[in-house]
Amino acid sequence: MLMGTVVGGWQMGRAALVAHEKLQTNEGDAKFYQSKLTTARFYAEHVMPRAAAYLATVLAGSESIMALDDEYF
Repeated sequence: MLMGTVVGGWQMGRAALVAHEKLQTNEGDAKFYQSKLTTARFYAEHVMPRAAAYLATVLAGSESIMALDDEYF
């Protein structure tokens, strides 16, 4: 989940940079590029913050799951 969220943010950022450049040079469909910026902003504000919780989960270690006996799987 952590990797997917971060890679998704990276790709949204890349798309936002291209959209910004296209809007600055008046190339292509301005509504399309504006929607790319809006979508990237939404992702940054509402999805990317989850990465902190996913990181905390990864760093929490394996003690609790390893405490279960094999027969519980």
